[in-house]
Amino acid sequence: MNMREHCIKLITIVLSVFMLMNFTSCRQKATGVVNVHSSEVQEEVFDPYVEGNKRILALETEEIELVIKRHHWNMQETGTGLCYEVLSPGTGACFVEGDSVAMKYTIALLSGQKIYDSETDGIKTFRVEKSEEIPALHEVAKLVSPGAKVRMVVPSHLAYGAGGDGDKIKGREALIMNIEIINH
Repeated sequence: MNMREHCIKLITIVLSVFMLMNFTSCRQKATGVVNVHSSEVQEEVFDPYVEGNKRILALETEEIELVIKRHHWNMQETGTGLCYEVLSPGTGACFVEGDSVAMKYTIALLSGQKIYDSETDGIKTFRVEKSEEIPALHEVAKLVSPGAKVRMVVPSHLAYGAGGDGDKIKGREALIMNIEIINH
């Protein structure tokens, strides 16, 4: 085999490998490699999870509505699903992001079983939108003034979520909270 035939054979092998790699990679895309930026694929992949969560949320919402109705509470509902009733309005301006809030509280399950309270566990203090407190407390703080007393029914996604608090509150547990803002 002369030098020319050797070069032609080598070029043929290299081109064959290159074409095989190119064909294989195109074939992989066609047979299931997922483009994670495609909204169609995301909807397809996550649809069962979304539907499951929607069913869970619907059942929780139904349970919350029954509790409110059973107690004859006159509650308002925010866009996030937080139900609250201002028992005493307090005075002054509503809290804003960064304000420090101190409150007395009781936390109970929808069954009425008391889980936590400030008498036993101490006053709760946090900064609005600047701390890791549950979302419901940040939301309600921006709706009330110092001295306010509020009753809330908190859906799980605004409380401790799917994981619970790691102690007394299980995952996906809606709560009843009574709070009194004590800073003046």
